[in-house]
Formats: sequence, structure tokens, C-alpha cells
Amino acid sequence: MPLDDDAAPRPLAAPFAAIFGDRATADWAFDRFARTIERLGGGPNDPRFALTLPHGRTMLRLNLGNWAVLDVSARAGVLHLTALIEPMVGAFSFPRSEPYARSDDSMAVFSVPLDTARAWPEELRRVYEESMIVLAERFGRYQSSPSRRFHQAELFRALFDTAERERLLTDGLPPASVAGEGRAGRERSAPAARALRETRPQWGASQQAMPEPYPRANFLADTYLTEETADELHDLLREKRQIILYGPPGTGKTHVARRLGRWLTGLADPPPERLTIIQFHPAYSYEEFIEGIRPESRERGGRFHVDYPARPGVFVRFCRQAAHIDGPCVFIIDEINRGNIARIFGELTLLLEYRDEAIPLPYSGERFRIPPNVHLIGTMNTADRSIALVDFALRRRFHFFHFAADPDLFDRWLARQPSALPYLGALYRRLAAEAIDDPNFAIGPSAFMRELDETGLARLWRRTIMPYLEEYYIDQPARARLWAWEGDVVRSLRGS
Repeated sequence: MPLDDDAAPRPLAAPFAAIFGDRATADWAFDRFARTIERLGGGPNDPRFALTLPHGRTMLRLNLGNWAVLDVSARAGVLHLTALIEPMVGAFSFPRSEPYARSDDSMAVFSVPLDTARAWPEELRRVYEESMIVLAERFGRYQSSPSRRFHQAELFRALFDTAERERLLTDGLPPASVAGEGRAGRERSAPAARALRETRPQWGASQQAMPEPYPRANFLADTYLTEETADELHDLLREKRQIILYGPPGTGKTHVARRLGRWLTGLADPPPERLTIIQFHPAYSYEEFIEGIRPESRERGGRFHVDYPARPGVFVRFCRQAAHIDGPCVFIIDEINRGNIARIFGELTLLLEYRDEAIPLPYSGERFRIPPNVHLIGTMNTADRSIALVDFALRRRFHFFHFAADPDLFDRWLARQPSALPYLGALYRRLAAEAIDDPNFAIGPSAFMRELDETGLARLWRRTIMPYLEEYYIDQPARARLWAWEGDVVRSLRGS
């Protein structure tokens, strides 16, 4: 029985028949290119990318900055992919070019058979994702690609617009687009492995916006710490590369941790690859932090199968990115003592002390180490769980720095607030010194470090300060009532 017209293979117009060979390969390639652009943080109008048709319009190539990312050619039966050398060589025996030796010896172009690329095995997916992270960080601040003179804008838009894609594959590139190619249509190059190599570094002021710096003076202005305290914090973190800031609530531990990370990186707005913050909680696990398995449904032979691939956790991913970054990277763990630290950290108990060691991870078997440029900052609320719960094996791997409820720091903040209530400094000083006997449960100044009029302060006192005191003095309600907004102590301070 003859096939219906709808079931017959749809022919490809020029130049797509030469590039892809058939419609299924064309659709796969368009989807792969679009997903790659999205993984690299781009979109339909991103000038950092250039989509070109080299080798007499028999190949489709995606460039980011002054590197090529991937290209596909059905005639050669190959997908060329720029990838990290170490994990790719460990998983496959694909031919490859020399590394990008002039600027990066960790990446090279691999020739992946097109059939293997279309099957997209799990190991290839993992190497691809790790490599895209590195490329995204490298070219994140580029303004455009030097290959834009060869860019096929209409074809680039079709990667994201399925209707436009269908039209182009059926009708071909219109004459205006062909004529507009200029040199792009005649682009020639050496064999693919060399064609994709970086010819010369193009990292210049014209290519990337200068990031805003974050020096010591900014840290002091943002935290109101003394110079001595600030310098000690900075030196402690540089010395051991791990520090925990601990103290009662409201003492600015997380605020200082973020600013300390900025100071260490030297960037006012560091990208996630340079500064990341997470928060532990009682349900947080080793599998989320280091490595675990995740169920994944995949279609094979018309049927769906469930696999359980090993997936790196948030800290392992951060470290793998940091290994390819020149400069300090800071990982902040907020409320570190709310999780089961020993269980979550696992092998980190060893690796935090021996940074030159690499050990195999239990699920994937891959060897993992913490790069020397990774710095950890933890914050610990002493009112939440006691610092004594940190075991000695972990304690000796971190410096510990105490943050107290500090009226002097609050006074330094008040000195820059001309509209502040005149009695606020004295009120907080009495609150910090007398309201709670245990300094681990003292009330920090951060709740008051905002613009407050009399009405706003009264609301804050009644709805935030008093509930905290009432909970602390649950079996001594009279002690809490001494600090009522209309009580003698507070009223006399307000009157003064």
C-alpha cells in the first residue's frame, strides 16, 4: 500500500540537504544547537554567538566569543564538540585536536560520530554539561563574537522558532540571505580539528565590560566592622580557606559572609561560579551536597525506561567550575549547624584538610578534590543549636569567629543615620546588656538597622522583640514583661 503524502520523507532545501542529509537529523541538530545556546546563558538575539555555514555551506557551526562550540556535518558524519579534555578522554576514545594551548590547555575539539551524538549517551551528556559550564563562565562578559561577520541571523532565530525552522528547511535560505552571506558563504578553513581551535586570544577591554571592583573600603562601609576585625576575618579566610561565623541571631553573620566573599573575589557582583550561597536544614543530604542518584525516564526503542544516573551535588559542581577559574571562589553555607554536618560533608572531612588529595566518589567512582582557590564560609546561629554540636574532627578544619550583639557596631551605624530616633542607641545598649543573661541568645542589632519612626519602632518592639523575649523566658513571664513597650524601662529610655 503506498504511503500517504504526510508519511513520505520531506525533502530538505539547499543548503540543508548538504548539511544534515535528512529531516530527522536536521530537527535533532536544531534542537541541540538551541539547547546549547540556552545552557550557555544565551537567547535568540545574543551578540556573543555567531551561527555560520563554513566549508562551502556544508556544515553548521556555533561560535561563542572567539571559540567554536560545536558544528555538525552529515557529509563527514561527525559532530565536532569543544569539551573538557580530562573527562572526555576518560569516557571515550574520540579523535581530538590539540588543546587550546595559547589560552587554555584543559579544552579541545572532539570528533564525535554523528550516530553516537544523536544517541547522546549519559557519559557524553555529563561531559557536555560540565564543558558548557566552563565555556559560559569564560565568555560570560563578552560583548560580541569576532565571527559575527559570518553570522546567519535568520537561521539563528529559526533555532528557537519551530515555524520559522520548518519554513527554512522546506524553502531554503532566501536569496537575500544568501547574497548577504558575503564571505560567510565562501568561508573556508583547515581540517575541522584545527578550524575550531582558537587562533588568537581576544580578551580585551573592547570585548568585555569591566566588572565593578569590591575593595576593602567597600567591605568596611557595608559591614560597620572595625578595621582590625575586618582584616582579621580576611586573613583567617585566606589562611585556612575555611571559616565559620557564629553568634546569636541578628548579628549580621550572613550579611558579613556575603560581603567577605565579595572582598575576597574583588567583585561587587560576582557570578555564581565565583560566589554561591546555600542553606543547610535538617533534611539536607549528602546526595544534594556531594553526589547522589536521581531517577530519569528515557525513551529507547519506543519504550520508556527508568535509569538512575549519578548526579553531582551542588558543592561538587561548584568545585568543578572553580577548577577552571583563575582567582578565589567562595562557597557560603548559611545555618551550617542546622544540618547533620558529618553526614552531609562525607569525604570533605578529609578533603578540607588535604587539598592536594583526590578520592573516588561512591556513586560515580569519579575522583574528586577541592581546588585550592575554593574558600568556604559557614554561618552558625548559637540560639538555634549549640556550637558544641560540631565535632572536633570538623572543628580543627575551620577557623571560628564570634559575632556578638554589639552596641558599638550599632552606634557606628547610627552615626551615619541623621534621622534616627535620638534614644535608639541607648535603648539597644540596655537591651543587649540586660535583657538576656546568656550571650548566645542575645538580640543582635540588625532588626533595628533600618529607617524607623516612633510608630515603626513600637510595632517592631511589640511584634518581634517581645515575642522573642517571651519565648526565652517561657517559665518566667515577669522577666519578659519588664521590657514591654509601655513598661518602666523602655518608657524611661524613650523619654530621655
